[in-house]
Amino acid sequence: MFKKLFGRHKEADNRMYSPVTGTVIPLKNVSDPVFSSGVMGEGFGVTPSDGNILSPVTGTVTMVANTKHALGFTMDNGLEVLIHMGVDTVDLKGKPFTISVKPQDKVSGGQEIATMDLDQIKAAGLDNVIIVVITNSKDKLAKLDVETGDHRAGDFVGTTEVKS
Repeated sequence: MFKKLFGRHKEADNRMYSPVTGTVIPLKNVSDPVFSSGVMGEGFGVTPSDGNILSPVTGTVTMVANTKHALGFTMDNGLEVLIHMGVDTVDLKGKPFTISVKPQDKVSGGQEIATMDLDQIKAAGLDNVIIVVITNSKDKLAKLDVETGDHRAGDFVGTTEVKS
């Protein structure tokens, strides 16, 4: 009865999307040991073939690093997601990145959020892998399924399941 009076209850989007065109790889295969060890949470990496970065989830932007190399999101289901663009790119002080969102913005999975200049990152001798991790995995994540392999930016690549 209440659904008819107040509208439909919106289901949380539990999907993960490829943040960039490239090859989705298991998190354990990324070159940064802080991420590959799983200490930051469960997730995946993407070896990019271009620098157009899309949101890996539907939710709210909660953080944009001063150095523009990382953004945080909170999904409607409570999962906290970090997208980290490149390894050791914090040292580049934001130069290869253009961010098009700000904290408190609502985003949809696959929505454009940033660009990164892959040539600048390569010229600096750094790994340009995009890392997506659920930082509150230990507390909130029951299951993460991700399909590795080649994907286009915005492709559905996985699902999350929250602990009850």
